[in-house]
Amino acid sequence: MQQILPIMHATDTESAELASYRLRDVAVNWYETWEQARGPLAPLVGWREFYEAFLQQYLPIELRRGKQDRFLRLEQGNVSVWEYNMQFNSLAKYAPLVVAETSDRVHQFVGGLGPHLINECTTSSLSLNMDITHIQAYEQSLEDQKSQQRAAREHDLA
Repeated sequence: MQQILPIMHATDTESAELASYRLRDVAVNWYETWEQARGPLAPLVGWREFYEAFLQQYLPIELRRGKQDRFLRLEQGNVSVWEYNMQFNSLAKYAPLVVAETSDRVHQFVGGLGPHLINECTTSSLSLNMDITHIQAYEQSLEDQKSQQRAAREHDLA
């Protein structure tokens, strides 16, 4: 919703109304109860008020902070590049200030890589035109190469 509303040039109030129409199931019940609790003389709801109330109901600050902390501690560990990439992208939205700039996002991503990839990717990330998509693809190709080399060595030993 947040991505579509600016494109539609929706006003603050229209944004909240459009978002409320998109609610389903228990969220509709929550919204109706929330609106009633505001009282009949309450001013029209703006986007920020609606958004904050919705987040507080379905994604409380404690949970958001926990996800932000998890993002800040995220490391590749024993998972594949693909899995690390998916976790990184999923959690990055909880730390928007940490990854506000492309270079910050790349730095955070590279910092969590496994030791077998970090040196090569750190050097690559210094390039000014390196964005997150390119560094993720580069890391994936490095991991694939290392897997193929490992498989070839194991095959030669067998």
